[in-house]
Amino acid sequence: MLSDRELEATDQFGLRNQGIHSGLPVGGAKALPVPTSILADADGRVLWIDQSENYQQRSDPEVVRAALNTHFA
Repeated sequence: MLSDRELEATDQFGLRNQGIHSGLPVGGAKALPVPTSILADADGRVLWIDQSENYQQRSDPEVVRAALNTHFA
C-alpha cells in the first residue's frame, strides 16, 4: 500500500487524473491520481494491474485477493 499525498509516485507512473472530476481533491492537492492497484514482484516487475476510469472507484478487495492468489499462491 502506498500513500502518495504529493503525487510523486503518481507522476512517475503517469497516473495523474487528467480528466474532469466531480469534486475537489482533499488536502489541498491540485489533482487526483487515477485509482490503480499494481502488483509487483520483489524485482519490481509488474505482474498485474487494475485501473479505474472513475476516480471514486477503487479495486474490489476480492479482485485484488484473486490476483495475489494467482501470482503468489
